[in-house]
Amino acid sequence: MHSKLIDELKNELKLLAAAFVAVIIILKIAYYKESLLVVVRTAAALFWLFMLPGYAMMLYWREKLGFVERIIAGTAAAMAASGIAGYYLGLIGLKLQNQTLILPAAIVIVSFALAAKFPAREGRQQNLFAEKGLSKTQQ
Repeated sequence: MHSKLIDELKNELKLLAAAFVAVIIILKIAYYKESLLVVVRTAAALFWLFMLPGYAMMLYWREKLGFVERIIAGTAAAMAASGIAGYYLGLIGLKLQNQTLILPAAIVIVSFALAAKFPAREGRQQNLFAEKGLSKTQQ
């Protein structure tokens, strides 16, 4: 199970790199007067804070959703999760400067662990339908 997840992650690493480059290009077009270094630094911050945690959060659905769908939905989910978690971490005393490093890393680590522990159960659903004599379209 774990090797299958790792193999899929290695394949999608190229797609993540392409998404990072796409974010840099989009930001450079939007902020054409800024230097390339500022744009790359901003893209890296956005990628670290929202896109990577979002990608990790959506790993469970990797067999049902495509990469682009997962990265977009995951980014929105990571924005929401980071905002809510950041609010409550601030209430308990964790300063904002620490949250920008700790929170995305924690989301990624927990998401990878959960995706490895609880793989998608697509095969199990197909077996249940087969036992009942139904195809997936008849559900």
